Amino acid sequence: MQKLFKYLVIFLASAYLLTCAVTYIFQEKFIFNPDKLEEEYRFRQGTEVEIQVDPEIYLNSIFIDQPNDKGVILYLHGNRGSNRRCLRQAQIYVNLGYDLLMPDYRGYGKSDGAIQSQEQLYQDIQKVYDYLSKDYGESNIILLGYSLGSGMASYIAAHNHPKSLHLVAPYISMTYMKNLFAFFLPDFLLKYTLDNYSHLQATRCPITLYHAPNDELIPYNCSLELKKISNDIKLITLDGAGHRGSIFHPKVKSHIQ
Repeated sequence: MQKLFKYLVIFLASAYLLTCAVTYIFQEKFIFNPDKLEEEYRFRQGTEVEIQVDPEIYLNSIFIDQPNDKGVILYLHGNRGSNRRCLRQAQIYVNLGYDLLMPDYRGYGKSDGAIQSQEQLYQDIQKVYDYLSKDYGESNIILLGYSLGSGMASYIAAHNHPKSLHLVAPYISMTYMKNLFAFFLPDFLLKYTLDNYSHLQATRCPITLYHAPNDELIPYNCSLELKKISNDIKLITLDGAGHRGSIFHPKVKSHIQ
């Protein structure tokens, strides 16, 4: 009986260590879910812009301009698909008087390379922001981050001076999300913390959060906790929406407008 118990302990320990190793090595596949597009693919709207982020690495981005624009919206989409799918999300923010730029992350759509680290991910979006600031100036850039994209948007807001920051269905951090679904895995395995909480503490521009109480993926409680950082942070409740429907909610559009 003791020998059987010993083998059971060894088996469980080995399975746990294997799970930890697989999680660490393949976590990009768990967090990011890109769709690749052929170079010949043409988007139904906007102009394609290639933004260089590394030697021989370009992020394919969609730019939609408006006459007599008041500035530009930098839209950072979620973890799934590509600009082909997310262009439908962005269309609701066209005709607000702002130009719009939506980059695909590395490995998404027609963008080069692959996401390999959090630092790389942040640096890429910073270079997209720098690209916009040359033409618009920081005071005319609105940051809009949805779901996964909220982590990059809040990072840029914390390290720059945009006009405003808007986060739709944000999480507290990826560590918080990991603990919701895999609390038994140690935090140090996570290479992507994407810590919205820390970023918002360092952000000085106006911040608005948008969240649906019925969000089935990222709990509404995340925005309630983020709201506690400062009384100046606005929280707009998106009644009647779920996670996927949040970005289409008319309250988001009307508030930005």
